[in-house]
Amino acid sequence: MFDEVLACLDGSQLAQEILPLAYGITSAASATLTIIRVVADADELAAEESELRQCARRYRADVRFLLSADPAAAIVGELEDKPNAIAAMTTHGRTAWTEAILGSVALRVIQGSSRPVILYRAVSGDGEAPKKIKTLVMALDGSEFSERMIPFAAEMAQVLAGRLSLVQALSPQPSIPALAGNSKSDMLESSYLHGIAGKIKREHGIDCEWEVLHGDPADALCRYVKGMPETMLAITSHARGGLRRALLGGVAATCVRRAGVPLLMYGPRL
Repeated sequence: MFDEVLACLDGSQLAQEILPLAYGITSAASATLTIIRVVADADELAAEESELRQCARRYRADVRFLLSADPAAAIVGELEDKPNAIAAMTTHGRTAWTEAILGSVALRVIQGSSRPVILYRAVSGDGEAPKKIKTLVMALDGSEFSERMIPFAAEMAQVLAGRLSLVQALSPQPSIPALAGNSKSDMLESSYLHGIAGKIKREHGIDCEWEVLHGDPADALCRYVKGMPETMLAITSHARGGLRRALLGGVAATCVRRAGVPLLMYGPRL
């Protein structure tokens, strides 16, 4: 899947919060860590070069400066030149999704990349991302679209020697008669998750756990991963139409703002 992690920085302290996780992933994967900094001109390069090279030494990373007025396009171009690299970055994700993410560097990299992006936003002052990942939680919704994450999540779990857990959140469905609470829908969705787990075992040699969640999907996923240390949430994100009208989907947007764990986010082109 990857032999290099591109930790994308923007000169802020927030952006550097991704570095411990990026370093942990590259250490586990025996991959290269490269710090990417897009600068607008030579003056910006001169102002930051010394500090970034010190940072690179601290994390045993290479450092690469890209000269461009469009950071997202520069990062996507770097990913195109390095098909075995994966980008890792932080995001503010402050309030409304469109306010903080739509049109931002993070969104445009997700849209422009042909593979998942590692994304992190600290919640309630959590600070740096975790230094390693032991559990990869993959969110599925029964659609072929969400299942496009499977090969990436399976390989990430293998590379990190972590466990892979499949989850599907069920919204309330009043039209389905209740059998011992939610048992009818549980049985249906457990069958689906069991089938996906079998497919992953056959194709990737990984044993998966699975669990059916209940309630609003975004809330259920955030509750599920809350307080789970060293966990990454893998989720696909819809991106329809032009950039200004793009929606990563309410579930993905909410998870960015509230999950408090790193995300492996994939926005495959439809």
